[in-house]
Amino acid sequence: MRTRAIATAATSLMLLTACSLGSHDAHNRVGLRVCKTSTTLGAVSGTDRNGLCVFRGIPYAAAPVGERRFRPPQPAPPWHGTLNATDDERVCPQNRDVLTEDYASDTKVFTDEDCLHLNVWTPGPDRRKRPVIVFVHGGAARFGTANEPRYDGTKLATVGEAVVVSLNYRLGVLGWTELGGLDPAYRGSGNNGLRDQIAALKWVRDHIADFGGDPNNVTAVGESEGAFSLAAMLATDHPERLFRRVVLQSGSGYLVHTSEYARETAARLPVSRVAELTSASTRGLLELQEKTLEKAAPGVLGAVYFGPHIDGELVRDSVINRIAQGNAKGVDILIGTNRDEVNFFGQFGPGQMGFVADQYENVFFPKSLAPRIRTMTSVYRKGRSERQARLAMFTDQGLRVPATRLAEAQSRWRPTYMYEFAWQPPKGYGAVHTIELPFMFGTLRFSGVVGGAAALNADRKRMTALSHQMIDAWTSFARTGNPSTRRTVPRPDWPAYRIPERATMIWDIPAKVSKDPRSGEREQWNEYSFNAFAL
Repeated sequence: MRTRAIATAATSLMLLTACSLGSHDAHNRVGLRVCKTSTTLGAVSGTDRNGLCVFRGIPYAAAPVGERRFRPPQPAPPWHGTLNATDDERVCPQNRDVLTEDYASDTKVFTDEDCLHLNVWTPGPDRRKRPVIVFVHGGAARFGTANEPRYDGTKLATVGEAVVVSLNYRLGVLGWTELGGLDPAYRGSGNNGLRDQIAALKWVRDHIADFGGDPNNVTAVGESEGAFSLAAMLATDHPERLFRRVVLQSGSGYLVHTSEYARETAARLPVSRVAELTSASTRGLLELQEKTLEKAAPGVLGAVYFGPHIDGELVRDSVINRIAQGNAKGVDILIGTNRDEVNFFGQFGPGQMGFVADQYENVFFPKSLAPRIRTMTSVYRKGRSERQARLAMFTDQGLRVPATRLAEAQSRWRPTYMYEFAWQPPKGYGAVHTIELPFMFGTLRFSGVVGGAAALNADRKRMTALSHQMIDAWTSFARTGNPSTRRTVPRPDWPAYRIPERATMIWDIPAKVSKDPRSGEREQWNEYSFNAFAL
């Protein structure tokens, strides 16, 4: 996501003091209420916001600095006294968003590598064993932070009576560069961002009871790169030990890279020794990353440059193969995409959308399907222009069809739920990538969506109702594994995804269930495996 949009959702707070453990009834000098709890690592104080306790910036791992740079995350050390978790603006190192065409001179560069922190929203640190929702943000494994305002967990926590967690993880070259080819001691470094997320989930398992959560009822929710990462975890050994349920929004196992792709990505860095990277400044690493990206992955290609890969050790095999074998049979899955995902790039200027559409056949289209491209394009051309057809094909290839394949494979083992987000602003680019997030979180802020703010002003009541339906479904799934069992607002029953019906919840105004939407387009990809990604 664009770094210029990154901001903290917390207000500026004075350093707070608190009294009794496991409470949220203490006050500080300016009358702000304080929450406090105790963990095996030490006491933590947060803020009471109208009865909801919010803890920000809790370290879940040791700072990955010095000798720990490019190394797997290490456990967070205990602290003395009370950790002040009332405000945190940590953002893992990242540079300007190269998806934009105009590089604003005031775009901030973030360089603090001590960023492996998480946030917690809870109705109370009282050991009531509430369902836990852990959110992993997206951003092409290069951008983003848990502290973006649209990821505020207040509505999910209050409406769903749940404990909500969001987390930072290492990005870009610091978290996703496989350096084993330069030095065997660094083998596996290309999945360190994934290991960070796993470390956060293990922290939740060990400590969330101190915040009123049930460590045995954890639902991990990922969007975009966050979803790809969670999908990669489904290919690790015993994913059910990390979470009981998972929600994959605009991401599946397809963009989990091959090991060859990961090695080729690292080989593009103009260095011959790991020491050149361990001794570089953070800003220097970011500059090196941008120069390499501009040369190797211009424009939207940079959106698939970094990310988890199949290393044979942590991620054993392709996600789809592991799921087909029953590796995730102990995990409930809810998965879906947005109808016009790749139109997202149009927000950054017509050049980006044109690049995606015009280069689709040469860059992204599977070579194995080349003889069928004219037939496939003609199917997608019905009701669309040539460019729109290519964008729709790219959305299906990269996101929608891989999601249906994952749902197909998992449905053989466990009830699985599929959705498509179809709401779109009257003036904009459609139901683009990320547009569902403000609805799912109940943070209807549309500064990053063309036409979104105007739509909210014109139709706030119906949009808010759609948001309430999604929050109700997500929190019901987190509580029971079924998005229909706990309905506090009117919404359609959501059947499980099974062949041949392929029931899919269409999130629109009004919401409805559709059987096998756009089946003719989906069937065009029947001959393609969607095993793992490599250009």
